[in-house]
Amino acid sequence: MDLFTARRCGLLAVLPVVLSGLAMGQTLDKVDAPGTVPTYADAANPADLVFTETLHDFGRISDEGTVEHTFTFTNNGTGTLYISNIKGSCSCTVPALTKTEYAPGESGEVRVIFTPKKRAGLQVQTVTITSNDAETPSMILNIKAYVRPEIVIEPTIGHFGEVPKDKYAQLTLTITGRKADFEVLGATVSEPDMFDLKIGETEEVEIPLTADDPDMPTATTDSQAPAPVEVVKQCKITITMLPGQEIGLIRNKTLTITTNDEKRPTLTVELMAQHKGDLDMIPRRLTLGSLNPSEEFHKEVTIRSVAGTPFKVLGIEHIAVAADALEYSFYPIDPANPTAYRIEVDGAMPPDTRVLRGRFLVRTDMDREEELYLYYYAQARPQAKKPGDTPTTPASTGHEGHDHD
Repeated sequence: MDLFTARRCGLLAVLPVVLSGLAMGQTLDKVDAPGTVPTYADAANPADLVFTETLHDFGRISDEGTVEHTFTFTNNGTGTLYISNIKGSCSCTVPALTKTEYAPGESGEVRVIFTPKKRAGLQVQTVTITSNDAETPSMILNIKAYVRPEIVIEPTIGHFGEVPKDKYAQLTLTITGRKADFEVLGATVSEPDMFDLKIGETEEVEIPLTADDPDMPTATTDSQAPAPVEVVKQCKITITMLPGQEIGLIRNKTLTITTNDEKRPTLTVELMAQHKGDLDMIPRRLTLGSLNPSEEFHKEVTIRSVAGTPFKVLGIEHIAVAADALEYSFYPIDPANPTAYRIEVDGAMPPDTRVLRGRFLVRTDMDREEELYLYYYAQARPQAKKPGDTPTTPASTGHEGHDHD
């Protein structure tokens, strides 16, 4: 998939489908509301809605501006044609009709306006005409278009992925413009102390056409024929994330690109990264599962330096509703080279407790990793009723089974 088809997102939006250029109302029945559009069919004098075409292909179009096409129809029947509804798919806004009745032999038009809204690639949409046509009460009109974005940025989000602590991370964005004079004029970042930029020249390049592009020639048996291409303008911007950032998810940082395009003089790209710390906790969460009342458990957790750097666990704070249900201890696995610590957790499920949850705050002397959290969770296993047990609250109260912890 190339950069011009990668951003396809389904069916296009058809904005307003207009019959006779004015607004249209709800489907109603003349019998129930005099003066409104009836939907019934007359068997003796049927209406016959016939369009001169039911498919229009706009071909290649830009994602800027709109295109439109007019479908022409005639009532070829012997009875009056009543148009009761007209609607585009994708829950499009569909204005309404002023003329809904067509005598035998009378013709009309349906004007379809399509706004690409920066979509890309092959787009297909339908418009449904509901009438009292005896054989086809729902007539389907189809429109297609191959949308070529004037400007494309790849990737659309500048995600560096997982970045090891205090390591450089780099990614390259490609900005492509189809206008002959397109040019990237410059770029800035919202956090200049966090990122370095290298902006390349805007150059003329050739990119391959895709199989569904209308300009793609038909298949040929000549294997030596060159692959069809399109000439565009491209600029590459390389972004480097510098070391020393906060540990955790980095987001809401932006790259702003300026261009000479009048309609899109500025382009914005979000920059993201998952900055990993040097300390790794295995497991990151203690899932104790379902426990019987007073059932005991023992769990061990290891905290280690990925880089093998000695560090200290300064202390652990237990934060929980039932803090006395657990006991814990910690110690370096190798006191002579404390690059890893072991945390041991022992406890028992308190009786009459439905959920046991809490967390440990582990304090260390590691730069920017002074606080680590270890969460735990357990729930009480349902107990079988014994003869003579006190009946529970009647089901009619609706209170049983609710957890109010």
